[in-house]
Amino acid sequence: MTRKATTDAIDLMAQPLIDEPDSRQFVLRVGEHRARMEYDRDGDRIFLGTLDVPRQVAELGVGDVVMEKTLMWVEENRLKLIPTAPAIKAYLRKHTAWKRLLLKGVQV
Repeated sequence: MTRKATTDAIDLMAQPLIDEPDSRQFVLRVGEHRARMEYDRDGDRIFLGTLDVPRQVAELGVGDVVMEKTLMWVEENRLKLIPTAPAIKAYLRKHTAWKRLLLKGVQV
């Protein structure tokens, strides 16, 4: 019970999103768990792949936080977005404001 209370006390938006370019992934640490977003880059384009969130922290909304932080990073770095995973496309359909980052012609 103490463990869950400790995890709940974490401000997820305050946690840094770590870019690990050698393994081509963004990582958000939540306690001892690592949520990660796989990516690939080609010039000014970024392809977002699998979002992997450990089940122990999934119900805390970690997936949405990783998505938000990743999309903010994409925007700050002025990259054109190409989502490749169904979960990412679904997120963009639900949060339509982020569609502004899509490479011209890409549909979700």
